[in-house]
Amino acid sequence: MSQVFIAYIKLLCRLMKQTIGFGLHLPIIRFNGEADHSRKQIISFAKIAEDLGYNYLGVNDHIVFRTTSWLDALTTLSTVAAITSKVKLCTSILNIVVRNPVVCAKALTGIDILSSGRVFAGVGPGSYKGDYDVCGIAFEERWKRFDEALQILKLLWKQESEGKEVDYNGHYYKFEKVVVAPRPFQNPHPPIFIGSWGSSDVGLRRVAKYGDGWMASAYNITPDKFKEKWKTLISYRRDMGKETSGFDNSLVSMFGYIDNDKEKIHNMVNDVLSPTLGRPVNELENFLLFGSIDECIKKIKAFLEAGVKSIHFWPVNNYIEQIEIFSKEIINSFL
Repeated sequence: MSQVFIAYIKLLCRLMKQTIGFGLHLPIIRFNGEADHSRKQIISFAKIAEDLGYNYLGVNDHIVFRTTSWLDALTTLSTVAAITSKVKLCTSILNIVVRNPVVCAKALTGIDILSSGRVFAGVGPGSYKGDYDVCGIAFEERWKRFDEALQILKLLWKQESEGKEVDYNGHYYKFEKVVVAPRPFQNPHPPIFIGSWGSSDVGLRRVAKYGDGWMASAYNITPDKFKEKWKTLISYRRDMGKETSGFDNSLVSMFGYIDNDKEKIHNMVNDVLSPTLGRPVNELENFLLFGSIDECIKKIKAFLEAGVKSIHFWPVNNYIEQIEIFSKEIINSFL
């Protein structure tokens, strides 16, 4: 058997193998006892991540969140756009309600242009009441406002790509003859992923109707539940007469820490992540990528088999060391 034929068979097997993409959340939160934010840390993290071959770099978004120090999402993403050239960039997710959908369209267009079309927009209304309180918006209105904000985001980008003025007459947002120039780099616009934690049919129908993909939160969903909701989403898309082959998904906010020391792992969850999120320790430890290499690979395989197309890892400490371990020991096992 020739070496060329053997190489061909190996390539064919690799192409047939179920694959998954891997991204990272940029370290924009200061967890307990950490040093202050710095330009050097963000830039080093982004450059190393790109060199390691990660597919995506993302930013989560809060105006305020409990007692954490939270670097602004869009400012950080624009900085990273300037010092990278290959890795895709995303918001995961961006609160287009408290930030205003027109302002968000303008900002995301700018980052898309300055990154030469590497942006995709994960959007949602957020789930933290404090963001709404400080911005003077009723938390109870968030979903109705989000529906309008989504319509506006898509409408602005669609009309701008056609060079048209935009009118919108909603309950919460009203404007006439608006042009949000320039156009995005991508035609007609950056892909829109909609954040929904997968619990309600109303939320999933919203994703199916307006989204190019779905962003699910890792600490709010199990592999079995993801599989069930993904199947439902695809059926909704078909019922709406929308294509399904290019419809995408991502599992975001996949916090974790990889180590064989069980006590160290437990302390990371108990002392660092649980107080930040206000979630039970056992739940976070079981759902997320805390544990040994083998344990983390097993968790990822379960999501891969459930239909997850990409996972965005978010180390809670020793960021550079953790993304290097993740790349070498975990990503390589899926190649």
